[in-house]
Amino acid sequence: MAFQTVWYNNAMPEDAINLFENEIKESTIPDSSWVRGFLWTYIDRANRENFLYDLSGFDNNSLEYKVYNEGDLQSWRVDRKPIENDDEKICKLSFIYQLSDVGDYEGGNVQFVDESGKKYFMPRQRSTLAIFDSQTSYRVLQVIKGTRKSLVGCVLGPQWK
Repeated sequence: MAFQTVWYNNAMPEDAINLFENEIKESTIPDSSWVRGFLWTYIDRANRENFLYDLSGFDNNSLEYKVYNEGDLQSWRVDRKPIENDDEKICKLSFIYQLSDVGDYEGGNVQFVDESGKKYFMPRQRSTLAIFDSQTSYRVLQVIKGTRKSLVGCVLGPQWK
């Protein structure tokens, strides 16, 4: 059975997560960065074991270091959209890599809704990577206290045939 969302907690050591975070704070993540290779390992695995989509690589314009402070939230959204200036590619898989520790913030949970309307949450553990079909609706609930940090993005593939 295929799931619309899968996640992995890779238990990356604190020093490595801090290095990861420092590297992605830059405006762009170079193609040669180990961060891309790290993420792609999990995305490729999730795709092989669950989605079986034809993927071509990251949407460089979608890779974003997200910081949610007290009062911030993200309303319901869906990432599936044609890519500007490219009629042949579409966002097929989205991902969220959790950089904050569970105790760094209150609220700010990532919530998904499946095709039957059932809502569920992404685990909050630091270094959890959620990979999901870009047609999946999701949101980030309001941060009540502290700061929530993550890396988000999407993976492209050819239009559906």
